[in-house]
Amino acid sequence: TDAIERIFIQWGYSHFFPAKSMAAHVTSWGKQPVKFRTDVASMCKLGFDIRIHEMNQADQQYCKEAVANFKRLDDVILDGDQYRLQSPYESQHAAVMYASGNADKAVLFAFDIHPRYAESMPPLRLQGLKKDARYELKEINLVPGTQSKLACNGKTFSGEFLMNVGIPVFSSRPTNSHVIEITEVK
Repeated sequence: TDAIERIFIQWGYSHFFPAKSMAAHVTSWGKQPVKFRTDVASMCKLGFDIRIHEMNQADQQYCKEAVANFKRLDDVILDGDQYRLQSPYESQHAAVMYASGNADKAVLFAFDIHPRYAESMPPLRLQGLKKDARYELKEINLVPGTQSKLACNGKTFSGEFLMNVGIPVFSSRPTNSHVIEITEVK
């Protein structure tokens, strides 16, 4: 299915069923970048239904790295606690976070669907973290040859700051996505 439609489908489905009961495939349907389609599908059981030989080298490499990240973090995504942070029904953005049971690891998915010109984009407040712990944030699933443009990338914040103040993750670019790995610093 179309990746934008999947955001809405997965948002609604998640109110009744856990992420591990849902499968999402990266397909050729839609005109969104492969990164966007893969990041959306990575919020549940990730699969591919696409002609790999028709993809360029950069997209193939991106998918390979995204699958490795998913395999490394699937216990958090599929078995962690889910937090719906920004509803796609209430804005032109969506954000979902998964946190491990002991809150030492989390994965944040943030999507710009069809942002409005010059719209206000307040920081996104996270949930499910330990307020007294410190967390390092690292954007993963980057397109090969690019670097994160997020101001929070590579920085450490308290759980209290992340949950009460938040971080800027949204942009004015349509069909843009970020996947942020959040790791407790011990």
